Formats: sequence, structure tokens, C-alpha cells
Amino acid sequence: MSSPLVRALAFSLAVSGASAITPSVLASTSEAEVEPDLDHGQRLHRQCALCHGQYSQGILGGKYPRLAGLPDYYLMKSLTDYRDGVREHAAMTVVGGLRTLSDNDLASLSAYIASIDLDAVHPLDVPTPDGSDVENGEDIYKSDCKTCHGRSAEGNKRKESPKLAGQYDGYLFRQIEKFKAGKRMHANDPEDETFVDYSDQDILDIIGFVTTIDDKSDDKN
Repeated sequence: MSSPLVRALAFSLAVSGASAITPSVLASTSEAEVEPDLDHGQRLHRQCALCHGQYSQGILGGKYPRLAGLPDYYLMKSLTDYRDGVREHAAMTVVGGLRTLSDNDLASLSAYIASIDLDAVHPLDVPTPDGSDVENGEDIYKSDCKTCHGRSAEGNKRKESPKLAGQYDGYLFRQIEKFKAGKRMHANDPEDETFVDYSDQDILDIIGFVTTIDDKSDDKN
């Protein structure tokens, strides 16, 4: 029969061993919890659809931007920022109910919105703003924007930059104004001055070019 001291030592070792494996067990559980569930994401999207539309196509003019087809990494970051108060928008947090959503919820919602193929369910042909010089906009875009947003404005995961192609010009204008006013951070850099040297016409031209990238017409630029 073992002595009380031996039994106590064995119990202590057992507890230590259990504690040692707990972090890895918790880590694996955590990883499983953030696996996106598209069906769950579709259910959560019903609240988003109240403003962004049934297919997250947004509203012409860009009061509510197109979300469908944006990269899931960008959607996840944006939704997390809204939920955590990094970005403020009452409709997003109240109507969308973001404050109550977990990381798993946001991952599922992001994955669902990213999976929506508007060409199949709700084709868009975003109009080009009047007065824009598309050729000048293309020159500036390829010189200054392509590195981060991609040749076809498809976004860049490594730089956490969003897709711009297919977005409404009105929404893009508003975001650039926020960047210039310091109300929103561009390129995850609080010191970024990307838009300082652009004239209003340059910005109009850049946005004009972006709106042509996914044109459906035969005379696509």
C-alpha cells in the first residue's frame, strides 16, 4: 500500500500534467470555433440585407456600399473594427447587431458575403462619374494604387487592402474624404498621406477608372 506522501505526490503530478495539456486543447477548440459556417453566415446576413440589399449589392450612389464579393479577410477586419468600436457607424452596430456577435459569427458572416457572386444573382454595371478622365485615372492608378489594390483592383490579402472594382463611386469618394480628414486610417498607417498631393480632379479620375474595371460592355476600357 502506498504511503500518504506518495499518493499526494502522484496527485500533484496528475494535476500538473492536466494543466500542461490544457492550453493545446483550448487552442484546438478555439481554432475549431472560428471555422466559417456559410449557412450560419447567411442567416446573420438577413440583418445586413436591411441596408445593403438581399445580395449585399448595396445601393446605387453608394449610400450603402456593395459588400458582395469583397475578400473575407477585409470583411472580417472591417466587421471586427465596427464591433470593437475602432470604426463607428450606428447602423452597423445597432441594426446589424454587431456588438453581440462573436469572432465565429463574424468569420461565418464574412465568408458568406465574400462567396456571393453578383454576376450570377444580381449583375451590376457601376456607372462612371461624369467629368472623369479615365485615361488619366488609369495612369495614376497603375503608378500609385496597383501595388496595394492589385492590377484589376481585386485587393491584396498581404496588405489587407480591399477590392475596389465594382464599388460605387459615391462610396469611394466618401472614404477618400475620410482618409484626407484623418477620420479613417488608410493603409493601416496613421501617418499615411497618400491623397495629400492629389487634386480633386485626380481623385475623380482615379475613381472613374476604377468604375470601368469590371464593365460588362463590349467597349470595356
